[in-house]
Amino acid sequence: MNSIRSLILASAALLAVLACSRPEGSAPEKGVSFALNQYRKQHIDSIRYAIELDIPAGKAGKIVGKETISFHLDALDSALVLDFNADAGHLLDVRVGDEQVGHQFVNEHIVIDPKHLRKGRNEVVIDFVAGDQSLNRSEDYLYTLFVPDRASTCFPLFDQPNLKASYQLTLKMPVEWEAVSNGKLNAQTTSNGKRIYAFEATKPVSSYLFAFAAGKFFKETRTQDGREMTMYYRETDTTKVNRNRDEVFRLHAQSLTWLEDYTSIEYPFGKFDFVLLPSFQYGGMEHPGAVFYNESALFLDENASVNRKMARASVIAHESAHMWFGDLVTMDWFNDVWLKEVFANFMAAKIVHPSFPEINHDLRFLLAHYPNAYDVDRTAGTNPILQQLGNLKNAGTLYGAIIYMKAPIVMRQLERKIGEKMMQESLREYLKTYSFGNARWDDLIGIIDKRTPQDIAAWSNVWVKTPGMPQYQVENGQLAQMQDSVSGRVWEQPLVMKTLPEAGEGLAFPNQDGTGYGYFKMDSASKAWFFKHYDPAAPALRDPVFRGAMLVNGWEGMLRGDGPAPAQFVIHTMNALPKEQNPLLVDYLLGNLQTTWWVFLNADQRAEYQVRMENKIWQLLNSTTDKGIQTSYFRAFKALALTDDGWQKMHGIWTGKLEVKGLVLSEDDKISLAYELALKGKGDPKLILQTQLNATKNPDRKARMQFVIPALSTSEAERDAFFETLKKEENREKEAWVLDALAYLHHPLRTRSALKYLRPSLDLLQEIQLTGDIFFPTRWLHSTFAGHSSPEAAAIVQAFLKAHPGYPYFLKNKILQATDMLDRSVKLTAANGRS
Repeated sequence: MNSIRSLILASAALLAVLACSRPEGSAPEKGVSFALNQYRKQHIDSIRYAIELDIPAGKAGKIVGKETISFHLDALDSALVLDFNADAGHLLDVRVGDEQVGHQFVNEHIVIDPKHLRKGRNEVVIDFVAGDQSLNRSEDYLYTLFVPDRASTCFPLFDQPNLKASYQLTLKMPVEWEAVSNGKLNAQTTSNGKRIYAFEATKPVSSYLFAFAAGKFFKETRTQDGREMTMYYRETDTTKVNRNRDEVFRLHAQSLTWLEDYTSIEYPFGKFDFVLLPSFQYGGMEHPGAVFYNESALFLDENASVNRKMARASVIAHESAHMWFGDLVTMDWFNDVWLKEVFANFMAAKIVHPSFPEINHDLRFLLAHYPNAYDVDRTAGTNPILQQLGNLKNAGTLYGAIIYMKAPIVMRQLERKIGEKMMQESLREYLKTYSFGNARWDDLIGIIDKRTPQDIAAWSNVWVKTPGMPQYQVENGQLAQMQDSVSGRVWEQPLVMKTLPEAGEGLAFPNQDGTGYGYFKMDSASKAWFFKHYDPAAPALRDPVFRGAMLVNGWEGMLRGDGPAPAQFVIHTMNALPKEQNPLLVDYLLGNLQTTWWVFLNADQRAEYQVRMENKIWQLLNSTTDKGIQTSYFRAFKALALTDDGWQKMHGIWTGKLEVKGLVLSEDDKISLAYELALKGKGDPKLILQTQLNATKNPDRKARMQFVIPALSTSEAERDAFFETLKKEENREKEAWVLDALAYLHHPLRTRSALKYLRPSLDLLQEIQLTGDIFFPTRWLHSTFAGHSSPEAAAIVQAFLKAHPGYPYFLKNKILQATDMLDRSVKLTAANGRS
């Protein structure tokens, strides 16, 4: 009886505490709900974290931590809710001041009764074992990645963007390790065989921006234009490092100086360091004072094209712009995450363009943004730029091409509507008003609306707050919006159309400058003329932007069944490539050729065109004098070659017995070649892969190869066994490695044997969304379905969706986006009567 009575009393006490955890009286749900976010924002401020972590060598040992959280509290009507998304055993002790206090650990939250707190300043001390989910641990280094809500998987805190705080970090680690964090290194000592780094407290930053990296890193410090910067990296190829180092430092200095001038605000965070990480999940991540990059994005190969060099400059400018747009002023809630991304892209373009006068920047903007945005916006799973978000745990699902690709198009439209001067003045006011604070898109729109008689809010409601894309057709010599999916919706934008006297009367080419957004349906006669007469040397087609815009129109038409059939599209592309010398358009044509080849042609059609296609690309690979274009042709040949002759050429390049003048292969290129040689089933695949593994010098690339090799096995049973390992979270830690492996498991040459993986991959999606980083669910789906084009694969997707009518909205959209090409392939196959 006594034990039962004690259990009842304990349960009652728990319920009483939980009833106080939110004003509405319910237990805090997993993640950070919008209601919890709002309540804490209203009542908690002036937060400071002092965090100590003891990091062992290797990746298996526990990282023991202690932190002191101090904050101001202005109400005692609710329990204090801290976020800690780890197992209960990771929470060791909780004290308020010097007093050990009772607490509850419920739904990934530490709940402290308000009787232990007071109005005004409070101090909570917590001993814990750090969670590993966001620590990205390898044997000799680790790095954090806390965006959007993953800081709480490592240590307890208030994990929401509008509770900015100061972070003071102390790391104990192996003596041979280096470390970097947001704050400046204040002191370093050694004790008991450990190196101890104590970092200064940061300026107020959001929790997802706090970061550190520790491990065996090389480092170099430079002072550039009066600004000291330190670069941390792991690349062991000193020639590659020396080739890129100066330019990497210069680009950072240039970007920061430009942004200080544009915003009229000095760099806000004191010190500026950056870390280059192998297999980093993103191109970059904007932690103030410690920017993280994918190492391969900054350390370029010897034969890097001008486009790759510009991409490097752009990612550096993008992350630098975040210091103001995202770090200094941060979105209030993650539904506005697009706001920081669009301004980072917007500023990056302004910074980078003057340094690359040889690039047609209108063409680059068109090809870099529109096709990728259309890839999502044409699907049944599209979403508005500004999305609703009920819980921060779903914030990762908001990321995608609509944020990164469509939003910059819309922002460019806005600048053209109000003018560059008003845009700059509005952004300066926005940054000054909300400095070291938080803001919403509507706050910026309010600033702009005060300055212009135009109704920017009404324009925003269509372009930012509704999903989809407009469609246009030519009617009576004018462009007209076709019936919209939303009744009465009008997409306000300038529309242009070009007529060419050379093309004949009545032929019209819509959106010839590539600035309009949407599907611009070309009539069959205009399309036929354009592809038949494609020649950049002809006066009518000399403008590369016009060629690019019409190629985009043609591709969109083909996907909708309005253009040439896929086989004819391949012929058009092969005819256009020898005439095209613009590297951006060559890349676009080759990308469309590869997608059409593997997704929209069947095996018989590929066999019909295989020799002609290989010979054409091989000829262009050997004849071009542009190194960047040559690299593009090499990669296309590697991806498409299937004949014995093509395989022998690849093998000869890989072994060095066949030389292509001007072509320089990096270690990554040789690894990729070995993969393709093994995949295509000639020679001895195991010997090829083992030879390349033995020849690979960089330890990080070697480890990546060892992970991927089982996915390339000629044994279906071995591939099956490898796929089974991916069902365990710990085997998905290196997301870039997993994506490499998935691409080979689901290669078009192996899709029949890979059909069995599709349903389990969909079954894993919710777990992947909770355990993986922000881009992983989308990339998992894309790598799984990109090679599939069969009705059987489409049927598996439909059966899954039918079996889960209540499937989470955001993830259902991701599935519809990732399988759109699959569905279109099946429909086009049926429409064209192909088997």
